[in-house]
Amino acid sequence: MTELNDAVVVVTGGGTGVGRGLGLEAARRGARVLIATNSDASDAVQAIRAAGGVADWFDVDVSDYPAMKGLAEYTRSTFGSVNVLINNAMPEGAVGTLANSDPEVTRRLFDVCITGYFNGIHVFAQDLKASAAAGRPAYVLNVGSEHSLGVPPHVPAVSAYTVSKYAALGFTDVLRRDFADTGVGVSLLAPGWVLTERVRQFIELSTEFAESVEPIAQTPAAVAHAAFEGLLRHEYIIVTNAKSVPFATAHAQAMLAELGCAATGVDLR
Repeated sequence: MTELNDAVVVVTGGGTGVGRGLGLEAARRGARVLIATNSDASDAVQAIRAAGGVADWFDVDVSDYPAMKGLAEYTRSTFGSVNVLINNAMPEGAVGTLANSDPEVTRRLFDVCITGYFNGIHVFAQDLKASAAAGRPAYVLNVGSEHSLGVPPHVPAVSAYTVSKYAALGFTDVLRRDFADTGVGVSLLAPGWVLTERVRQFIELSTEFAESVEPIAQTPAAVAHAAFEGLLRHEYIIVTNAKSVPFATAHAQAMLAELGCAATGVDLR
């Protein structure tokens, strides 16, 4: 609990949903929280302050690199060097198969979830390395999804979203290599259904959706608690929902079988 005392945590897209939960949990653990979002995050900031925490927010489009440099400068001038970067920002939309996805909605999704993650890493990398070198906490948490682990059979097609969450796994793998021996921990958060504001709206509109999702969904607070527990233990992938395990395991086993075929020249499937 005390490892993040007075640490500086930046949460992109932290005004609502999982990001809001992560900001609240970081503050509960003693961190000072900077929420980076292009929508009003004043409610999230007030919730953290009301609970006795320290928080601020900065209006930024994470896909805009110069704007992200401005975020880094603002964070340093307000709170100091960053200890934890949480890449979480996610736009709405992008439903259906890849062939049926709206091109502009999909482009925006990739701008935020791929270019945005890169921008966050790029502008804060030196802060994180310096924090680790000084013996301070230094972590990156890339917020993925169970979609980072395969294509979930128990959800409708949201193919562009799935691709973006696969990218979060790629960022995590590469960063763990890039930050090896620096002391910077890198983890992927892979939750299943979460009772965000948007999901609760869908539950209210559809009894069928509510019956399928509510029994397996987790609260943002539960996901955020698991996220920080895993992050501080330097876990690679933080899976929060047991519902994600069977299909992710099957996906991993299928990949291992293909690798076995390639290694031996014998079809082991």
